[in-house]
Amino acid sequence: MSLPSQRGSFGPRVSPKSRRGPTGPKLVGGVVLLATVAGGAWLLLRGGGEPEPQVFDPDSEFLQSAQAETSDGPADLDASGFVSTGVLASTVDRPTAADRGASDTAIDATPSQPIVAETSGGVTPSRPVESAPPARRSAGVASLVDEARELLGQQQLVAARERLNEALRHPAATEQDRAMIRGDMAVLNEDLFFSPKVYEGDPLAFGYQIQAGDRLSAIAANRGLGVDWRLIQRINNISSPNRIRVGQNLKLVQGPMHAIVDKSDYRLDLYAGPPGAPDQWMYIRSFSVGLGENDSTPVGRFIVRPASKLINPVWRNPRTGEFYAADNPENPIGEHWLGLEGTGEVAGEEGMGIHGTVEPDSIGRDASMGCVRLVDGDVAVVYECLEESVSEVHIRP
Repeated sequence: MSLPSQRGSFGPRVSPKSRRGPTGPKLVGGVVLLATVAGGAWLLLRGGGEPEPQVFDPDSEFLQSAQAETSDGPADLDASGFVSTGVLASTVDRPTAADRGASDTAIDATPSQPIVAETSGGVTPSRPVESAPPARRSAGVASLVDEARELLGQQQLVAARERLNEALRHPAATEQDRAMIRGDMAVLNEDLFFSPKVYEGDPLAFGYQIQAGDRLSAIAANRGLGVDWRLIQRINNISSPNRIRVGQNLKLVQGPMHAIVDKSDYRLDLYAGPPGAPDQWMYIRSFSVGLGENDSTPVGRFIVRPASKLINPVWRNPRTGEFYAADNPENPIGEHWLGLEGTGEVAGEEGMGIHGTVEPDSIGRDASMGCVRLVDGDVAVVYECLEESVSEVHIRP
């Protein structure tokens, strides 16, 4: 079938190799000698060898929570499918919200850092801001972040995520604030959302015990989860949908889920919440995207078109007529396709979609024919989270 999804050339599929001239041996030797001397002087001033690298910046004004297990360790799923302990623990004492006061006046704050730079699960927080000038953060935002930090110290991850989500929506939050909060929430959601652990009181997840005759697809449909059954498989680390057993405990997550595409930052943010009420959505995580050349990706509100989600799709280039069969490794739209249907001012917009790409270098650039593209691993997660006819996709300038 044909997917008239894009309106521009895809560009080269292989990024050009960097070209560097030869480096003279004398120059290399001088640099090495200088680095050695400087390193030795630094160690003398420190009074010893370099300590083990730390995950967190103790001077950060944002959440300081290490991915360290509690003394008892995280509990496994019990018969009910619930656990009550988490993996994030507070590492520093900070002034409480009461110490700071609850006014909305601005306070001095150094540039914020995310909880972690990377996680074993592959989450990469929003772009770093180490080189940004010092920012002034609203006391209202700081108060919510401080509350979240205290809740993390008490192992109340669900409540901490809620406070961070409030801070993310706070009208006084700066773009720098939001970038760091998204990074912190993405780390929390690796445990709260994308791991098999279930936390009591989490409105987005609950435990389920497999019954006779169950299939993952039937569980997702019968429970009205609003997500693809493959997300259940992913979250529970199930190697094959056929390898489930009666009595096995699963974690189920509750949709529907939605996406907001920020064109200026080449970023897609995933949220969970009721359709038509973005002010109630809970942030989950972000992905980098590629967009349409010549600003051809339209701005507006879309829904995932009915009967449009495809895995391993065929595709015909609407410009050249070139046909790409399923399983063709050169298929420009990759392994996943989600069609989008415009509403309101973009009603009638045709051919729009979210899909993968065989050109990872095009992510972060305007290179598609108008669609939103992600690398294959990321688009698979988006595919599993968004539901036809329900999930909204807001594309913003």
